[in-house]
Amino acid sequence: MLFIIKSEFTKTILTILIPLLFLSFVLPGCKQEQGYTEISKPSEENETSYQINSEFAEGFKIDYYSGYKKITVYNPWQGADDMNYEYLLVRKGEKIPGGFSNHSVIEIPVERVICLSTTHVAMIDLLEKTHTIFGISGKELINNPNIRKRIINGEVMDVGYDQNLNYENIISLKPDIVMTYGINAEIAGFILKLKELGINVVINAEYLEKTPLAKLEWIKFIGAFYGIEQEAGDIFDTIVAEYDSIKNIAFKLERKPKVMIGLPWKDTWYIPGGKSFAARFIKDAGGEYIWGKLDSKIARPMGFETIYNKAKDADIWINPGDIDNLEAILTVDARLKHFKPIKNRKVFNNNAIMNKTGGNDYWESGITHPQIILKDLVRIFHPEVLPDHELVYYKNIFNQLN
Repeated sequence: MLFIIKSEFTKTILTILIPLLFLSFVLPGCKQEQGYTEISKPSEENETSYQINSEFAEGFKIDYYSGYKKITVYNPWQGADDMNYEYLLVRKGEKIPGGFSNHSVIEIPVERVICLSTTHVAMIDLLEKTHTIFGISGKELINNPNIRKRIINGEVMDVGYDQNLNYENIISLKPDIVMTYGINAEIAGFILKLKELGINVVINAEYLEKTPLAKLEWIKFIGAFYGIEQEAGDIFDTIVAEYDSIKNIAFKLERKPKVMIGLPWKDTWYIPGGKSFAARFIKDAGGEYIWGKLDSKIARPMGFETIYNKAKDADIWINPGDIDNLEAILTVDARLKHFKPIKNRKVFNNNAIMNKTGGNDYWESGITHPQIILKDLVRIFHPEVLPDHELVYYKNIFNQLN
């Protein structure tokens, strides 16, 4: 299912940089525009640049100079400290500036891309650039119909994932960039190996952002590699406006249903923190996350008894893993039948759009359509507010809303 935003949502992300207005490139001497801060170029005297100020995202910035731009990605994996990656983007045919021997130099616009995350595919699709994707990681996870068709036609190659990456296939595709992400410091070795093979690797840290709009803002980051920041910024602004309008409606509602999340695994329940992506969605949709006071953005392990005492009287249960029905939940733990959301048939999962091989579109196109996810949650939490909205990414495992 595709959603094309013109005037008006792998295994969540990829946010992309910064304000409300974007420039493809800035000539020296241009007047300062709204959303841009004039700064001094560190390596040359009397030359100015423009820096795009991020509205939500914290993981990257773009500096503009005469004839090129520099992208900085900050701490791009969990636990990274003062570890930054910088990319120099130069338009094809332009002279590469001196003094940047330690930077990855990438000619733009890129025309051949390998994506190692489905969220990257979704953002490139929103920019209408899927024809530039020639390699992906994990074809079974892909939902995008255009990419799936090109996979079948042999136009897009699966290059593997993690320790099973096929370096020969990557080299054979002759990519302008390989866009990857890092769960831990091991990604640094992968990046170094590809650089030694002459492949440009770009690390995208969208998944580390704490809010839906911060993740989405990385569309500006990706847009920079195509030289279409203005278009990316326009798409971003349109979605933000719709998201905010829905959030503002939910914010004014007095009733805040108590919401629980997740499912136990081997008697341990991993609970997202109160500063997590999931917690923010619940808050913006007018719900009260029962673990909202956990001062963390990462999941914490908790025992079943702790969960039972806190969550058994919740009003609504969302995101219970791969569960599709009541029988599957009770197979995990029969004691779950005592939870109020099960008794009241208020269990909703975010796996309404799945492909035949198990790819969940919530974690693909959902990252680029947070306003639709928010509508789904408002419809679930407050059915009277959006009575005409039909759930897209969510479904009631009891196959009803009420």
